[in-house]
Amino acid sequence: MAANLCVEGHLRELVEQGSEVVVRDATAGPRLPEGDGNLSALINFRFLASATWSTAEAVEVLRGR
Repeated sequence: MAANLCVEGHLRELVEQGSEVVVRDATAGPRLPEGDGNLSALINFRFLASATWSTAEAVEVLRGR
């Protein structure tokens, strides 16, 4: 799924349902001459979510460490 389309759209809905975290390095987006879709998504993730974690951070939390 494209970070700047699918993931961001789902994140908006999930935030409304109480989710607070997005895993920032588990997504990707297109690079076009007009701009970097992944970078724009990462910026928006920081506005939408309470936190942006790496995959390693998310795994640690899920494992209870």
